[in-house]
Amino acid sequence: MNVLKLPPIDTSKLQLGALVVGIIALAGAAVLGFTTAGSFFESYLMAFLFILGLSLGSLMLLFVVHLAGGSWGALIARPLEAAASLIPLLALLFVPILFAMGDLYPWTDPAFVAAWPMVEAKTAYLNSPFFIIRAVIIFAIWTLGVFLYRSLSRKQDETEADAGRAGYRMKNMAGLWIVIYVLTMTFAAIDWAMSLTPTWFSGIYPGIFMSSQVITALALIILTMVQIARVNPTVDKLLTPKRLQDLGNLLMAVTMFWAYTHISQLIIQWTNNISETATWYFSRLGPDWVAFSAFILFFGFFAPFMILFSRWVKRTRRALSIVAVWALVVQAMNIFWMLAPEFGRTGAQLTLIDILLLVGMTGVWLALFARALGARNVLPANDPRLVKVVAEHHA
Repeated sequence: MNVLKLPPIDTSKLQLGALVVGIIALAGAAVLGFTTAGSFFESYLMAFLFILGLSLGSLMLLFVVHLAGGSWGALIARPLEAAASLIPLLALLFVPILFAMGDLYPWTDPAFVAAWPMVEAKTAYLNSPFFIIRAVIIFAIWTLGVFLYRSLSRKQDETEADAGRAGYRMKNMAGLWIVIYVLTMTFAAIDWAMSLTPTWFSGIYPGIFMSSQVITALALIILTMVQIARVNPTVDKLLTPKRLQDLGNLLMAVTMFWAYTHISQLIIQWTNNISETATWYFSRLGPDWVAFSAFILFFGFFAPFMILFSRWVKRTRRALSIVAVWALVVQAMNIFWMLAPEFGRTGAQLTLIDILLLVGMTGVWLALFARALGARNVLPANDPRLVKVVAEHHA
């Protein structure tokens, strides 16, 4: 008997609670958007990019755990697949941004383009039809990646005889899909975020978004696995302090890389002493934003980095969960810090619409994530990496 063939967990309470909170928050945001002169679509874009990181970072981690191997990767495969499976939903949520392009992106305004020769030179790339085409292609590629890995995962679950072959195929494709993720996310970050300031450019900017997405997804997975372990004895036994420490070490490493990309961009852009590049930091290091910037630096990087040096923290579920929650908060703040100044906000002016849209979209995403997670068995039953571990444990 395969002890890994476990029934799905009951996520109905989480689904209902998250969905109710999400719908109420979205309804409140819609009312405010219609009744007040504000920044509805600006807030929408920031909230969208945050939940995009939950799914897309999970897809990237799914590729990584199949490429790297190891039982810790097989243990978190189901939550990663569940989160990544919501990418088609995100494609639908992107549609309102297409309708709001004229409000969000200055390069859609002919007068702005005519006033800036630098932007006019980019019109072969920065134009509405090509922007939409690129978005469709990017989401189609991500959806294809999700479909392939979900299909192979189901095949692995169905028959033990094909489990090894399906696992090998997922491992064999992972390297290529990581490259595809980097390329597509580079275009997405340039189009959806960096082009908010078409007079500015940075080659490191997409890397900041990618590392942020992986941090977001990894924090989500840590919280999910700890909660599953509370209700499932098998997962509880498999989520050993050593495997928990592996997740904590990975979170610390990606946090270091995220900070490295941020600091590298600042050093390169500032030392260039060129107004077209350095101006991006003028507002963020000026009096209106410097306190918020310092907060992200010290409490977004230095504090969690030093805390994660502790072996005890990384091996203790409650302590690591607290760090994971804080990582999610910091990455939401990071997106706000990167985008809000481009909307002309003087200082960290967090509006009620910002909060409602973030809570609402995250609530709906979480409800659908819980539904996807509860639709399949908790663990990949025939995954050779887990089968070997369980066999050794029962030997």
